Amino acid sequence: MFEATSVCKATVDIAALPDRIFAFMTDPKNLKSWQPDVVEARPLPPGGLQVGAHVGATVEEYGRTFDVHLQVAAMERNEHIAYRVEAPTVSAVVEYRLVQWGSQTLVVSTTAMRPKGFLGSMYPVLKGLIKSMVRRKMQSRLNLLRAAVESHA
Repeated sequence: MFEATSVCKATVDIAALPDRIFAFMTDPKNLKSWQPDVVEARPLPPGGLQVGAHVGATVEEYGRTFDVHLQVAAMERNEHIAYRVEAPTVSAVVEYRLVQWGSQTLVVSTTAMRPKGFLGSMYPVLKGLIKSMVRRKMQSRLNLLRAAVESHA
């Protein structure tokens, strides 16, 4: 069972319908446009994106390059997707919910994380700083997602 040490949330309104946003954000070839730390996105597995599917990427963050492994934990196409994430410094569940409001969609991103390794040992001391950095990064990614989707007519 996953026990989160910390939960962060970010939101953004996008001038597009949920099906367009969901298709864009789950297509590996679009990943770099809204997650700039991605160096290389892995292609979708045979059978495509579904609960239990394993996906991943190579990421460069703070001068380090490493692989991030994701498993689709839950999915309701065009409404919700959640990933279990394993990286060297954190285990997390990252969730995106898409809520349509007329011609706009509210995208809500929630990350429940448990730092591990050196970061985990330092987390009690650095909790406020780390949560602030994570929230900023989440909001920045959602802002990039909005710009990419709205310009990708």
